[in-house]
Amino acid sequence: MKLKYLSAILASSLLMFGCSSDDDDVVTDPVVVEPPVVVVPPVVVDPVSDAVKIDDASSVVVSLDTYNATTGALAFTLANTEGKALTDATNYSIVYFGFPDPDSPSVKPKAWKRWHVTQSYVCDSATTDECTGTLAATDTEGAYTFNVSDLDLQSKASDDADMIYKVAIEINGALASNEIELVSAN
Repeated sequence: MKLKYLSAILASSLLMFGCSSDDDDVVTDPVVVEPPVVVVPPVVVDPVSDAVKIDDASSVVVSLDTYNATTGALAFTLANTEGKALTDATNYSIVYFGFPDPDSPSVKPKAWKRWHVTQSYVCDSATTDECTGTLAATDTEGAYTFNVSDLDLQSKASDDADMIYKVAIEINGALASNEIELVSAN
């Protein structure tokens, strides 16, 4: 009798659980395994510089950006005739000029209109002389500043003279120098 009950229990459990599913129409999607994302760091490329070293340049063009007549501070850019920035400039001749104002009155008009005062600053790496003034490159290729600490044109001029200030900048490379021109203060 025990075998009869056991057979009945076994038969009913097979009917109840069947093939372990009572819905054969459901299709399950296969598990898709995505490959891991590989992060590639960006390639950093140094910017291509169109700058030319001044000693390799066949031409030099100076563009004065600012000129403070009181302190003598200059800011300028150097390029060649193709517009490429010039770097590594060290040799220069910079002359500050004080001219009488042509509109101011004078007791001796013909005499005072002829005078002018100058103060020069020079650096030539071919000599052992110390450079006067300070030429410094900025963070921008081809841009430079020039500073002096002892510019004093007024004390060299006539008493109570009204002056017009100008500067002449010559930057020298191994192959070329710029054309010198007098530029008025801003």
